Amino acid sequence: MSNAWTNAVVLDARELHRLTGEIRRLRGVSARQRFALTVAAVVVVAASVACSLQSTRLTFATSEVREYRKTSVRANAALTALARSHEQILSATEHAPSVGTKSWGRRFTVTKYLPRSPRYGKVDDGLTSTLAKADPEARIIAVDPVLIPYGSWVWVEGLGWYQAEDCGAAIKGFRLDVLTATEDDAMSFGKQDRFVIVVPPDASVG
Repeated sequence: MSNAWTNAVVLDARELHRLTGEIRRLRGVSARQRFALTVAAVVVVAASVACSLQSTRLTFATSEVREYRKTSVRANAALTALARSHEQILSATEHAPSVGTKSWGRRFTVTKYLPRSPRYGKVDDGLTSTLAKADPEARIIAVDPVLIPYGSWVWVEGLGWYQAEDCGAAIKGFRLDVLTATEDDAMSFGKQDRFVIVVPPDASVG
């Protein structure tokens, strides 16, 4: 029994109370630290998500800017081409032979053909429908005479002025065929859509 008391530890009640309070305080500090760490983790995750969303928005915005730039470039090119076309039309109108109240314009399908082409009749005599010499230097154009009278002046966008002196089996309605000197020129030109001004031979001035 005496040995048991020899190994006993005697605690002061006040010290025990102080230790109990310290333990409670440390537990509180630990809980606050855990809460702070949890909040910090949530903030980090939220910031990461926000950064990811911002990065996605920036990528999307950059892509949109590229598309807007491409659209702007295409629109500017189209407007430039349209402006040039209008300038050519205005210039042609100012210099048109006998431009008057009967003149008119619209878009035509334009092709090119060679002198003595078998497509324009069985008689290969080198003459046009009006019996003019089929000379490319004379700037002759084949028309549908029902729509465009022979002798009319015809301005073709990008090509200039020609005179309606010929026709062809395939040239009906809003079709035109420009007389050219070489097959290479006719083939490379192909079939194109061009704005055309027609000045009939009897167009009055003013």
